[in-house]
Amino acid sequence: MFGLSASAPEAIGERKGVLRSFYRLLRGPPLSGPRLSQEQVRALFAEAVRAAQIDVKLGVLTVRRLEGRFTWIAKTATKGSGLQVAVDDATGTLGPVERWGIR
Repeated sequence: MFGLSASAPEAIGERKGVLRSFYRLLRGPPLSGPRLSQEQVRALFAEAVRAAQIDVKLGVLTVRRLEGRFTWIAKTATKGSGLQVAVDDATGTLGPVERWGIR
């Protein structure tokens, strides 16, 4: 493998391959993306605010990965305060409609 007969570029390529394999073993399987699409989360947000009898529109949609789980945070686009709903990506479970900000 790293013998004297191998040329320098081949030896470097083999070393990179060994290091890459070792890194994959330490890191584990490749990370996957969120299961829900943005459109599905938007529909869940609309359902949550409709159930809370609030007339608002979605402004900001972010996804966060905490402890290996994806959570979507949907917020209204207002300055200073607004509403937000958390959606668990694995189950599609809606959190409560929460107020955030200064109001």
